[in-house]
Amino acid sequence: MPLQKITFQVLVEKALNQPGFFDGLKRNPIQTLKNAGLAPTPQIITALKQLDYDDIQNVAIACDPKVGPAC
Repeated sequence: MPLQKITFQVLVEKALNQPGFFDGLKRNPIQTLKNAGLAPTPQIITALKQLDYDDIQNVAIACDPKVGPAC
């Protein structure tokens, strides 16, 4: 089965809805994307490796009305 093209929306949806996907991107983005049926490109891998995952997680927590103040 061919791998699906990656879009920002697909990444965000998977990060929000699939347990372990976000942490997998942080640890091993290529394998995580392939396991999810997504086609990693060199540009996307470079961008994912440059992200500050702790900052992203802090924003998500701050915006979650269940665990932090709503944005």
